Amino acid sequence: MSRKAIKAINWAALLEKIPETEKAAYAAFKAKSDQHLRRMAAYPEEYPKIDWAFYKKNISMPGLVDKFQKEYESFSVPYPADKYTSLIEQKEKEILVEMEKFVKESNKNIAKANKEIEKIQNMLPFAEMTMEDFRDAYPEFALDSINKPTIWPHIPEVQPENDPGPPKFH
Repeated sequence: MSRKAIKAINWAALLEKIPETEKAAYAAFKAKSDQHLRRMAAYPEEYPKIDWAFYKKNISMPGLVDKFQKEYESFSVPYPADKYTSLIEQKEKEILVEMEKFVKESNKNIAKANKEIEKIQNMLPFAEMTMEDFRDAYPEFALDSINKPTIWPHIPEVQPENDPGPPKFH
């Protein structure tokens, strides 16, 4: 029989990946893991060997020690079958695909945001813009007195098309 446990865990690398909000749970998990490993290390790697010759010499009943030795050596406890490693590996592959897709989408968003930042950094400050410069930079927000006239103060709440009309009484 042998121990089926991980001998070393890279706790520092794991800690780097843990968000700040989960640090307390991480510390509690690490403490439990360390406690378990200490308890497991207190026991020997293998069972101590039985000195059958000692018992044969000191027990007077003939054949009793031989019977126990035969039964002891023929007894075996089957190790449970591993049904979960393949499921975990399959889930890991699925998550890796999702992570790769997320990274690609995030990189696209970052590139788009960087282009927008560069555009904003290269444009005139608002204080130095003319109305035409503003219209060219932001056509969706600019006043268009020909195609879409507005009334002062030129905010959506006071425009005629946004007026809900007189209140309706039932």
